[in-house]
Amino acid sequence: MNDCINEKRHILKSIRDRIIAVSMTLVGLGVVLVYSASCVKAGNAGFELTYLKKQLIWLSVGLLALLFMSVINIQKFKKIAIPLFGLIVIMLLAVLIPGIGTKVNGASRWLRFAGFNIQPSEVAKIGMIIVMSSFLARFGGKSLPFFKGFVPAVIMTAIVLGCIMLEPDFGTSALIGAVMGSMIVVGGAKLWHTLIALTGTIPPAAYIAITKMDYIASRIQAWHAGEKDGKGYQIWMSKVALGSGGLTGMGLGEGVSKLYYLPEAHTDFIFAIAGQEFGLIGTCVIILLFGVLVYEGIRLVKHAPSKFTALIAYGITSIIGLQAVFNIAVVTASIPPKGISLPFISFGGSGLCVALAMIGALVSITRIEPEIPVKVDVEPVLELGNESYDKRNVA
Repeated sequence: MNDCINEKRHILKSIRDRIIAVSMTLVGLGVVLVYSASCVKAGNAGFELTYLKKQLIWLSVGLLALLFMSVINIQKFKKIAIPLFGLIVIMLLAVLIPGIGTKVNGASRWLRFAGFNIQPSEVAKIGMIIVMSSFLARFGGKSLPFFKGFVPAVIMTAIVLGCIMLEPDFGTSALIGAVMGSMIVVGGAKLWHTLIALTGTIPPAAYIAITKMDYIASRIQAWHAGEKDGKGYQIWMSKVALGSGGLTGMGLGEGVSKLYYLPEAHTDFIFAIAGQEFGLIGTCVIILLFGVLVYEGIRLVKHAPSKFTALIAYGITSIIGLQAVFNIAVVTASIPPKGISLPFISFGGSGLCVALAMIGALVSITRIEPEIPVKVDVEPVLELGNESYDKRNVA
């Protein structure tokens, strides 16, 4: 029995060490790339370290968030799911109120606080993962009932997505919607429930996005046509930056696309700067690091002590991995622009802090002391954490 416990401790420690090592490596790369991509723009404005300084301040806050989340018992968050959901909705609606929300480039996505802009939709990522995990964990290993389980989960998701769409921010709403939907499925939803929800929500949402949000339609059209100017300029210059890097890149700091050729070089399109300065090898290393992080997250899902913690691990792993995929797909012109940053690497305070807080939550799960396995007489009804067993049949 002790051997089993020690083996699980060893597995959790190995997961924790690799998650911390990979995430810190990505953060380090991000600091270097943010400075390289922004120094010219910042220098022309008077001080070349402006963006680096802000990023380091946010990094300090993010590391505190990581530390806090890693030392606290993550299972305690299960009790505050309802007020947390209310806080998320209030914050998302607050950005729409003139004088409270900050409008940038026609979108109201930020709250101004102590001289910094906070993006509630970023907070909603980790908040909704906790809320949804708490709700789905109530049903243990059983299938999710339609009216008491599936419908409320979909309604909560729809409320949050609706608030984010009003900003407007279609990319983040699509990301959160995809992760929440997969969590509901993993949490026990029946196939026909899922098909009904997909049929009833995706076509109307796509229709509204394309017909009522002109900027989305124009982006799709420019991406499809491969335009070199207008809405397609940024994507075109992103491909130029990636292609000019070749196999090994031009060298750190030697990239030319940041000289006002590539807009948003230090934010959403920082992966293109990485490709230009580090080459194909550098971009493959970044992709590999994200792959390792996702792999370790999946391992944690399998070894999590409960359904609640397993769902949190699954949600965090999914949102970090999917966000990285979305960003890289946009930068490589594989999909239309979505305005989604690259986790740990892109310039941006709220995104960096939330990503590090998520890593802290994963670390917290690995620190939960393994329990002595309980003998059961039935197969698991849902292979997700220790709560996946039908405890009515425990010997």
